This record gives sequence, structure tokens and C-alpha cells, in this order.
Amino acid sequence: MSLEFTALHEEFVVEVTGRTGTLLAGRDGDAIKKALITYSVVVIRGLELVPAEQVALTRLLGTPEVVTDMRNHHPESQDILVVSNSGATPVVGNRCWHSDRSFLPEPTRYTMLRAEVVPPQGGDTLFADMVEAYAQSPESWKEALSGAVGVHSYDKIARLRSEIHRKPIEEGYEDLYPPVRHPAVRAHPETGTPALYLSDLCLDRIETEQGTSLPIPLDKLHAHATDDRFVYRHRWQVGDVVIWDNARVLHKADMRLWELPRVLHRSTTASLPPVPADAYVPDGTR
Repeated sequence: MSLEFTALHEEFVVEVTGRTGTLLAGRDGDAIKKALITYSVVVIRGLELVPAEQVALTRLLGTPEVVTDMRNHHPESQDILVVSNSGATPVVGNRCWHSDRSFLPEPTRYTMLRAEVVPPQGGDTLFADMVEAYAQSPESWKEALSGAVGVHSYDKIARLRSEIHRKPIEEGYEDLYPPVRHPAVRAHPETGTPALYLSDLCLDRIETEQGTSLPIPLDKLHAHATDDRFVYRHRWQVGDVVIWDNARVLHKADMRLWELPRVLHRSTTASLPPVPADAYVPDGTR
């Protein structure tokens, strides 16, 4: 029996319905990957995955990335990050809108989260659709963003880790993770569809094609891109698996009730460098 999909958000989120509960076969991984190209967020309820099975499912989507935060990798796999708000080294930055690892020349493509411990309230994950956010941007913004580049850095992550872990800022992070430049409007790798490429966590600034500052305040651009009409809120249940495409969506955790335990297992896949979208043409076609 083939997988079935039901829309949770008309534009960019679907849920797998029907056959779940066990590790999905290779053919199901192909179906999920096709769904991710069409939508970009896939929700699977009650999927029983041990760490090795999660890595195997991740591998169906691409090459798994090894966890660089060695303080929080899963004891059974260095391909799984334990995202927890408790313990000595809680994962930082997830309360900011971001696209995973945009501070790298080759940022993360797909991310998979599985819920292990879920609080009775709070702890939701929010997703924002950057394709639709771009499509509904003012024409003047599209013109200003055409050919523009964003400068992404590790600076804020380093500061947050220092503050939350109560330790000095990581030595040498500037050499390990120098600032990178990515297109402010990227082309979706499979469809070429333009999508905003933003991050409250890593994006320092956007420069126009002429090298000048963008005439749009970053906070205003982020506010537009994460407006409620572009956002899906996922309320976790134990055993939920959510997979998303970082080439299209931003995400963040709603951790207003930070003191309630929340543990997720995260695995990711590598990608090629983002490619800029085609130049904006002010005739209504882009």
C-alpha cells in the first residue's frame, strides 16, 4: 500500500496518513522525498524509530551530517543531535527563526526531528514558508533583493552558547566558521522557485547587487516573512517525526515554558551551496 498525504497547511505542509508505526521502506523514503519537493514539511505521527533507523531514514534523503556539537550527540550515533532544554549544555538558538547551519558554505538541506519527551503544554515548533513569503513581498522589495547577498555568521550562536552555558566564548570559532555569503533569494534546488533566505540567528546583513546596504530593515523583512499567514505550528506528540526542507522554510521553537522538559532527536543531510534565483523581472512573472 502506497503512502497517502493529507495537507495540514494548504501551501507547504502535509501529514503521512495510513501506514505508519514502523520503519518506512526505501520506496516510502522516495515518496517522502517527492512530497518534500512539492510541499517542504512532512509530518509522520507515531513512527517507531531507534537511532539507527532514524539515520537510515535520513540517508534515504541524502548524506547524513555528523553532529558537530559533541556535547549533545546521541550516545548511540554521532549523526543524531539530542535537542534538549535541560542538562548542562542545552542546545541554543532554536528559539530564533533560522534555517539550519546557514553559517556554512554548504548549509543543511533536510532536517528530521523525532519527539522523545514532550511537555504537557508549549514546546511547539513553528515553520515559515519562504516561497510564499517571497511571492507576497512588495514588488519594490523583490527588485531590491534581486541579486542581493546575505552575510551569515556564527557570531550570535557563539554568544548564546557562552551566555546559556555560562562559559567563555568558544576560542577560534572565527577561523573554524568564517562569515559566508549566500543569495538573499535562493532558487529551490529541484524546482528553481525563488525563496527568501533569511535567519534571525545567523544573518548579519544583506547587501544589494551594487554592494550597498539593503533599503529594507532586516527586522521588517523578517516580520513579513514570518507573518502568521505563512506559518504552520506543530504541536508535538511523543513519536512524531517531522522532516523539512531548509531550502524553503525557516523554523523555530516556541519555548516560552522553557522549564518543562522537551527532548527531540535531530538528524540532518548535507547540501550543495545555495544558488541565487533568476533575476527579478518586474512584469508580474517573478
